[in-house]
Amino acid sequence: MYVIGASGHAKALLDLLIDQTIVKGIFDDNSDIKRLLTHEVTSPIPKYLPSDAPYIIAIGQNTIRKKIVTTQLNEHSFLNVIHPSAILSNNISIGLGNVVMELAIVKIGSTIGNHVILNTKASIDHDCTIEDYVHIGPGSTLCGGVKVSEGTLVGAGSVILPNIEIGKWCTIAAGSVVHQSVADGQTWIGKSLKVNKY
Repeated sequence: MYVIGASGHAKALLDLLIDQTIVKGIFDDNSDIKRLLTHEVTSPIPKYLPSDAPYIIAIGQNTIRKKIVTTQLNEHSFLNVIHPSAILSNNISIGLGNVVMELAIVKIGSTIGNHVILNTKASIDHDCTIEDYVHIGPGSTLCGGVKVSEGTLVGAGSVILPNIEIGKWCTIAAGSVVHQSVADGQTWIGKSLKVNKY
């Protein structure tokens, strides 16, 4: 496998791997990063990337993951990195390019898209839908029937109540309790929407 990204999230991702020898190369645009754990880092990211093994994008920012997929890796294959302690129902649908960290749970009937991060101890209850490029932060809880649309960040320790729909490219601040649906592009902090003042 090849890894794109060499910062904190990439370090956490590599730590999930039991066999480090499966990593054929790591690429990052930050020329100050020479090594990541035991691996050399190639910088900048080459225009033409090798295609002899699948990729995982180890970058926490959702917009950057999407940009890399659509501009640099649109003809490459991807794999999932799932820690052995994660609990995934046998009756879910899961795409590719996903990272599922320690003690995350995904319950029956749920759908996980592509290039999603389910961070440490994220809990996804039954019949949830998580679209592409979403990041569910550490310790967050999605109750049954929740939908989180493309590109949204659900901050650490947040709770989304049953049957709530979160729009595309939203931000749910850490520690929030979301009790009503959130439209595309909105920010939710605590127990209410943030009102933008112009």
